[in-house]
Amino acid sequence: MSVKIKNVKAVRTSSKSKSRSGRKSARVSNEMLGGVSMGNQCCNRRDPAVEGIQEAGADLSDLFHQFKNPVVAAKVVRAIRCRNRKLLEELIGANCHVVCFFQQGRYSCVRIECTFGQCCDVRISFDICVSNQFCRDRF
Repeated sequence: MSVKIKNVKAVRTSSKSKSRSGRKSARVSNEMLGGVSMGNQCCNRRDPAVEGIQEAGADLSDLFHQFKNPVVAAKVVRAIRCRNRKLLEELIGANCHVVCFFQQGRYSCVRIECTFGQCCDVRISFDICVSNQFCRDRF
């Protein structure tokens, strides 16, 4: 299943809702979304969850882009394996926090929850799991 988004326009955001990178955000028209008309009256109002999703996209993109840095990636792996909440929360930023650490087979995992929007209209949670040992069989 694929989702197609039409009618995307670039707009400037207020200083309160600027993402970490200061980029412009895109606003989706409430008229058409995925080829389905969203023209009822409740959808014609400004939806703060839409802006929250846009903020989430920008911030999480920036967060995962940081993981490309080998030093940052090593810190994240070490923080997950050692269950270092303080270090991990410093790395993931102010919008996110560690919910819990857990084991899943040979993996050490962390559940992270992030909130976005002026009234926390969007909440995203995800797990990151890292192996506890190096792969024995090289490909």
